[in-house]
Amino acid sequence: MRQTAVTTSPGFISIAVSDVSRSAAFYERHLGGVRDTFDFGPDAVAFVGWPTFALSAARRPGQPGPSPETTSIQLWWRASDAQALYERVVEAKVRILTEPFDGPFGRTFTMADPDGYRITIYEKDQPLFWPPKSR
Repeated sequence: MRQTAVTTSPGFISIAVSDVSRSAAFYERHLGGVRDTFDFGPDAVAFVGWPTFALSAARRPGQPGPSPETTSIQLWWRASDAQALYERVVEAKVRILTEPFDGPFGRTFTMADPDGYRITIYEKDQPLFWPPKSR
């Protein structure tokens, strides 16, 4: 039998949104998204990076969408200064789901995107030296 190789992590992540333009602007403004130059049409946007992240209008306006209380999808973005990003998004009136705290991934907080997907911002990829040693 022929073996099939599968990558160890996703190569492409796409979420269904109700308004591609609004969501694309959110990801560009708050998370530094850079749009792929390929024209996917009016119902989709992809951002460069690995894994590729995309938005799709698969969920039509008026259809029920995710909410921070019920969605099982959680997207994580690393930031060099999570506290500074938190302050900027609060000023922009982005919904905050979890206030900043210091944890195994450094300074961390969670916000909601325009469709209610949970976006967690963190500073460290690996929880080295966690839990903190008492002095």
